[in-house]
Amino acid sequence: MPRSRSFLFVLLALGLGSAGCYSPNHQPVITAGPRPLGSPSTPGGLKFEEGTVIQLQLEVTDQDEDEIFFRWSQVPANPAGAFSSTSIATPTWTVPSPPEDPNQALHLYVEVEDGNGGVLLGQSPAIYVLPKQQ
Repeated sequence: MPRSRSFLFVLLALGLGSAGCYSPNHQPVITAGPRPLGSPSTPGGLKFEEGTVIQLQLEVTDQDEDEIFFRWSQVPANPAGAFSSTSIATPTWTVPSPPEDPNQALHLYVEVEDGNGGVLLGQSPAIYVLPKQQ
């Protein structure tokens, strides 16, 4: 076998010259949050006065070091709070007016995507809105 062919054979045998080499994508992992920064861990949820601007906490790692994309949302959508941005890791969120039912909890969700098929959803603790004190 000529020298160049034997070199190609070794590369293919080791999987170094093949377009078929594939390293599986790893899911991103949420290591902290999503939750209001500095909020206590309470089983009954968190309470904030309407109009309060809250800094959100979210820490994500990706073993593959892929670029990470974010999409924040609120459920239920009304009464609507306001995100400073829905596409960054740690936006602020302005607490909306209280829902008609004072026992109605709001949840903030963040969809985290690595652009290579890895997607996960994070959910905040229950958030209850208190009327603004006069």
